[in-house]
Amino acid sequence: MRQLLFTGFNAFGQHEFVNSPHDERAASASAVCAGFSELNAHDGGNSNNKKNQCTISIAWRYTAYALDRKLRLRGLLETEPGDCVEVETPGEIKALAAGDSHCLVLLYTGELYKIQPKLEATLQAIRLESPPRPSTATKRTIFGAAKAPAPPIIEHIACGTNINVAISSENAVYSIPSCLHQFPDRQWRVQQLECGHEHALLLNGNGDVYTWGNGLRGQLGQVALGVEEMPQLIEALAGIKITGIAAGGWHSAAISAFGDLYTWGLNCSGQLGMRVMKPGGFLKEPTVYPLPQLHDLPECCRSSKENESGDDEGVCEPLRVFAGSRHTLLLRRCGRLWASGWCIHGQLGKQLCEQNFLDAFQALDGVGVDLDFVNGLCGPWATLLMVTAKQKKSVSSADAIS
Repeated sequence: MRQLLFTGFNAFGQHEFVNSPHDERAASASAVCAGFSELNAHDGGNSNNKKNQCTISIAWRYTAYALDRKLRLRGLLETEPGDCVEVETPGEIKALAAGDSHCLVLLYTGELYKIQPKLEATLQAIRLESPPRPSTATKRTIFGAAKAPAPPIIEHIACGTNINVAISSENAVYSIPSCLHQFPDRQWRVQQLECGHEHALLLNGNGDVYTWGNGLRGQLGQVALGVEEMPQLIEALAGIKITGIAAGGWHSAAISAFGDLYTWGLNCSGQLGMRVMKPGGFLKEPTVYPLPQLHDLPECCRSSKENESGDDEGVCEPLRVFAGSRHTLLLRRCGRLWASGWCIHGQLGKQLCEQNFLDAFQALDGVGVDLDFVNGLCGPWATLLMVTAKQKKSVSSADAIS
């Protein structure tokens, strides 16, 4: 059975915990959940069917949950913490993207909706403009009337504080509702789309990373700090096959097929996994790193008793990376979780909750020892892990991530 484990900011009662007090509003009075605690997903983790699993997206003041056609928003929706609103969608929900002002809802049909985090909120269909078409003959009905272009089928969505992005099945990039860019090659496919507060990252099937939006804090990975209106290839990563990306508030991260971790952008709280102050604390290291920085990560299990097989090649290389507003979480192939960045709200777990920040990647003790990692996500000041109890037989790395 799948479990949802949460740690971090919960001052608005965004999350309901298993075995929590009956008075949910009283339970929400605790601003921080320091240490991974199991969430009540309302049986969304019990199914083996991906379409029947709980989909979650975390904003600052509320969290969006979806199961089948039911959508639930919980948190500070108007004036009281712990408020909850439920709506039913026209079809099964594929993905959610929660932002401060609204939540994007993508159905398996490719239709896109939005809903405001309010008690009387209703689902609103989003009409996207059609991408530019090549100058070919106009399609007409048998009676000669021009056919209206079919609405775009959306496959990926992401949402930040000041940015909303959607990608269609024909590789059109939308700054909702406007068509921002059209990638010309139909064989070119989007693998992952992520948004920070003001920037977006896109990973394609070739392993190339594109960024756009506000890059004044170096989060775009470009040489010059500035604003990019259109998706731009990160030249510093060209020729390196990237397999995973993450967008924090004002920083970014990527993992390569060679098992390397790269981070770039703002490092005010050590979210890049790099030192904030020089030894002695007299001089400050650079705050902004515009270009991707290759990490030399600490040893994990290679020299420990945890690796008893004797075959340590690639056992601890980075596998997945996730980012919150000012923290970064790294999953290594051995199953251990590492973290760096801001931790004052408990977003890095109980082990580090008494510190303000951590400016080097450190293993989170006790997390993942008896669990198989399925997926994870970071809210602005929170971390959520989706895990299952470990099976007695070993599983391949491909099976460990859905």
